[in-house]
Amino acid sequence: MFQSEERVPYQTLKAWALDAYFDFCRCSGLVEHWSHEQVLARVDYSFEGGFERPVEDLMWRVILLVLSGGWHPDGESRARQLIVDALAEHGLKNLLADVPVDEVVAFQHDLKILKFI
Repeated sequence: MFQSEERVPYQTLKAWALDAYFDFCRCSGLVEHWSHEQVLARVDYSFEGGFERPVEDLMWRVILLVLSGGWHPDGESRARQLIVDALAEHGLKNLLADVPVDEVVAFQHDLKILKFI
């Protein structure tokens, strides 16, 4: 589990995911001929156990769903279910209670595009 004194911002989580995605596409996707689905699984695995805070886990799940590009229906379905479960368990309002407004706006924008809200 990734632990930090402070909550990891959405933008930082996206940067970490994109950095890992790039590295695994380059080293595993192109060099070792891994599939896109395998690359995404490796990105997720690189942060095995998730994050300390439920809001970070939720944001991470949304980021991975976006990176999946809708190309893997079974994976997309599982990712969507994890997000729905997190929202049902914690409530979006509670999860975002201590998140700065500009970050909430950006995250909710993504949730709306993905039809979660």
